[in-house]
Order: sequence, then structure tokens, then C-alpha cells
Amino acid sequence: MKLLTTIPGIGIISAAIFISEIRDFNNFKNARKLVAFCGIDPAVVESGKFKGNKVKMSKRGSGYLRRVLFMIALASIRKNRNSQYVNPILYNYYSIKIKSKPKKVALVAIMHKIVNYIFAVLRDKKPFRIITPEEHNKSYRQSKLKLTLVS
Repeated sequence: MKLLTTIPGIGIISAAIFISEIRDFNNFKNARKLVAFCGIDPAVVESGKFKGNKVKMSKRGSGYLRRVLFMIALASIRKNRNSQYVNPILYNYYSIKIKSKPKKVALVAIMHKIVNYIFAVLRDKKPFRIITPEEHNKSYRQSKLKLTLVS
């Protein structure tokens, strides 16, 4: 729970509900499996030659998890008392999404990102820290280069 509460927008109660709902984290091999368990993965409707153009959430997973993730997403994109965003990276992502998507669809995209954050924090057993996408890409390229040089 300590690791989850390092993510902005996640409090003690949200972390407790999330952990109690997923039970054993080791059951999830990757973040997509955790997203599917939460029920926020896209449900594609296709049959034969018919290709559905409206993609909705599958809602196969836990309703409690979806509720908690919705509240965490709302808390992550709000301003705090100092008029600063709780998570400016997620707010920027949200503001870009709402230009082309409805607000609730953009919130589901934020929920998806938060599940990815949670998976990474629990997998690496390291506290969360906010970094820009540029910093992330730079560190990712450096780690790829190190792996290439070692191999």
C-alpha cells in the first residue's frame, strides 16, 4: 500500500480497495492483463464482415475497481489548494484527449494510464515519481543502448 500511495491521486482507502480486489499481483504477467481484469479494456464487436465502429469498455472485470479507478482519475487531473495540478503530466494528456474525444472517454484513457502506473510500481517495487514523456523516452533509449552494448 505504501508504494501505491506514492502515485498522486491514490489515497490509503483507494490503495486498500485496489489491493484487496486484485488479490495476488503475481497473477498478472503484464499491464494489459491487469487492465483487462479491471474491465477497462476495449470490447471489439465484430462478426464476419461486420466491423463495429463504436468501441466500448468491456466491463468484464470488477465494478469496484472501475469505481476506484474513476475516482483516482478524477483526483489525478484536478488542481490542489495551491492551484497546481496533482499530476500535470496526466492533466496534459487529458487536455489533449478532450479535444477529440468526449470527457468520459478521456477519463477512461486516464484510468488506463493509472493502471499502467500501478503495474509498474508494483512490478519494480519502487515508489512512483512524475517524469515527463521526454525524460522517460531518454532513459528508455539509454537502457536499450546499455542492453545492446552488453549483448
